[in-house]
Amino acid sequence: MFVFNGDLSRAHGVFGQLDFETVHFVWDTIVWVGLGVLVLRFGSTNMWLWLALVAASFHEIEHIYIYFIYLFDPAYYVHGGFEGIMGSAGLIGSPLGRPYLHFAYNVAVIVPLVFAFWSQTVQVYRSIGSSQPAWIGR
Repeated sequence: MFVFNGDLSRAHGVFGQLDFETVHFVWDTIVWVGLGVLVLRFGSTNMWLWLALVAASFHEIEHIYIYFIYLFDPAYYVHGGFEGIMGSAGLIGSPLGRPYLHFAYNVAVIVPLVFAFWSQTVQVYRSIGSSQPAWIGR
């Protein structure tokens, strides 16, 4: 986005051939379901997973809406419907264009997920006891 000065017709990322709605929808659904499974398994002891799941849920709702429009109203999709719900010209709208909004969604999922992993690692090492590495602290 920054290299091409916001020109979406040229800015498709490293995996540009995969930049289409079906891939976005399937990938975000896998992330959302995966986080749901993790919350079921570890959610009672790891609140960071809940935060990641909430952010992923907002992102998933956005992609369900966009994918529905992509499939069932292509004319509207091409003429602005691809902005989704919270994109700058979307159903509700926000100051962020779709690429920046989805970047924010991804950050809001990944950052708590990293903290969730850290927290779970600390819990495992504490349950092990004396074999705990020094960097965790006792």
